[in-house]
Amino acid sequence: MLAPELYEVHRLGSGCANVKEGSLSPALIWERDHYKWSADRVRWTVQESNYCQPGSYIEVRVRPAAGGGSKLLVDWNRRGVGIKGKILITFVVLTRGAIIRRKVFQRALHRALRQVRND
Repeated sequence: MLAPELYEVHRLGSGCANVKEGSLSPALIWERDHYKWSADRVRWTVQESNYCQPGSYIEVRVRPAAGGGSKLLVDWNRRGVGIKGKILITFVVLTRGAIIRRKVFQRALHRALRQVRND
């Protein structure tokens, strides 16, 4: 989970941002990313990090799903730095990102659904 105390917005522009974010658990990790977005995609590229190589990135594209709704297509291109980074990246690859989906995307979706129901 992202730690609020590690979150910093360095620059916010139209369709882009430079952000530092990280987590305290299971180990202190942080990265400074350049986010770029459009109507159907978001890409964040590592500028600096204590566990990922600069230039590695994640891109999420939104496409219509068969039968309605949306489908997320994730291009995950991360390369670890040092032992900690290589272990973390290997773990994500071996679990096919299960921990990230569970901790980040599913929690965000559940929060959004609760908010919609409460509105």
